[in-house]
Amino acid sequence: MKILFYNPAPTQKRFVPFEAIKGSAFFRRPNYDAMRLSFLSNEHDFYYYDERIEEKPDFTPDILVVNVPLNLSHYIQNTIRKRWGKKTRIICYGFYTTLFPKSNKKFADIIVIGDIANVWKKILSDAETNNYAKVYKSNSLAQFNVDRRIEEKYGFTPALSQLRTSFGCACINTQKDFCYENILYKNLAQWEIDRVVEEISRIKRKIIFIRDDDFLYDIDYTVKLIEKSWRLKKMWIFQTSSRIFNQDSILPVLRDNGTRIIWLKEDWLGKDLQNNIDDKNYLKEKKHQVSLIHKYRIAVGCKLRQGFEGEDFDFYRKLLKFLIKIKVDLIKITVQTPIPQTVMYKDYMKRGQIIKDLTLYDQWMPVVSIPGTTPQALYSWMEWLRDSFYSWDSILHRNILVSPKLGLYNTILFYIIPNLSYRNNFLEKVGYPP
Repeated sequence: MKILFYNPAPTQKRFVPFEAIKGSAFFRRPNYDAMRLSFLSNEHDFYYYDERIEEKPDFTPDILVVNVPLNLSHYIQNTIRKRWGKKTRIICYGFYTTLFPKSNKKFADIIVIGDIANVWKKILSDAETNNYAKVYKSNSLAQFNVDRRIEEKYGFTPALSQLRTSFGCACINTQKDFCYENILYKNLAQWEIDRVVEEISRIKRKIIFIRDDDFLYDIDYTVKLIEKSWRLKKMWIFQTSSRIFNQDSILPVLRDNGTRIIWLKEDWLGKDLQNNIDDKNYLKEKKHQVSLIHKYRIAVGCKLRQGFEGEDFDFYRKLLKFLIKIKVDLIKITVQTPIPQTVMYKDYMKRGQIIKDLTLYDQWMPVVSIPGTTPQALYSWMEWLRDSFYSWDSILHRNILVSPKLGLYNTILFYIIPNLSYRNNFLEKVGYPP
């Protein structure tokens, strides 16, 4: 049976024949679910089609699996049947499918609510007898194994490999309404440590990007995992919450076992920056926390969620200075985008402050109407902040401040290359976040 996994892309990132692949290769990684499904489909012909790096393959699959994000749901609905005829069974899953199953049924033969990998064996079994269900709901089991051959496909980054040791949301309560992990995976599930180490031993690349929502959510688990993996000499990039500073004794352990970049999630700075940004004690606290991580030669990424009441251009100017003063190495900005059907989304809807057009739900286009601020103004302020932080002057200035702490090797690989990769994407206008 021929199975085609289709990973759609927005217009600015789509592959165009006879043109270079758009954007920095540092951010081009295959869909992780495709790697999981490929592992489970070893008895079938499994193909991966990614719109960012290639043209549509010239064959008719028996099954087409498509990941449907919110912002591309309209595009997929209007094009998928034109590109693949009635002979192909279309299976949809993803955030849109899980949130809007009735709407997704209109352009799919089969829909999967929740994590598709957990029901994939059942789908393949039903395909053998041609006795599909129209709706599959994911159970509580977790499928972790992956087929890494997809990572070697031309066009994807050769610098690092992806890995998940857990599925599910580990956010504090104030952040859950923004978290897509909370939609697909209702319960947090972890892979057995010995199985993870076995998987790591098969990864040929030295740098591993951990896709977990919070790699340090279970400190004991993380310590055991990276210490058991020490002999494999891997380098780690992952994200975690502000909880890390409640147990900062873990930092020397992370350094000794190869951690290179720690991304601090949105809760670290919070959404009350308008009131805190002029507080000298707050500045001192955040500067100390960043310095604490730098002390162990680890670069610091900062995730920001903007677009709250009270923001203006003067605030964004202050924010740029604040970020440079606390010496963070990388930033990733998203606009507040409450997920449909969550409590926060419903509250905004009651007040008439939410835009319902899902094509805007890419976490960069403003969808919440803030009193006294137009969406166009908010967009331009965030764009200014992003471009100013990643300007040549800023990159060089920040490099001078942190390179003595990071060391030459870490500065080149984990400061300069990521900074220039973000800058390259902005110059090519391929969208943000990448």
